[in-house]
Amino acid sequence: MGSLEIFRINENGAGWVSLENATTSEKLDLELAILTKAEMKMLCFVCHKEIAKGNVCVNHKNNKGAIYFE
Repeated sequence: MGSLEIFRINENGAGWVSLENATTSEKLDLELAILTKAEMKMLCFVCHKEIAKGNVCVNHKNNKGAIYFE
């Protein structure tokens, strides 16, 4: 079973946070993006190149990707 994480950047630093630990505002942003069918792309966390769904960056296989809404 998988888990859902968001990437948080704030005055305390940056890092992955489980959805259970996300703020109400972060959860609302995610819900609104899904409800409005915002386009999602998976980008490599290191080089920011687009990654095809279900794949990993060939240059940075050991790094997590990140979903960006546009």
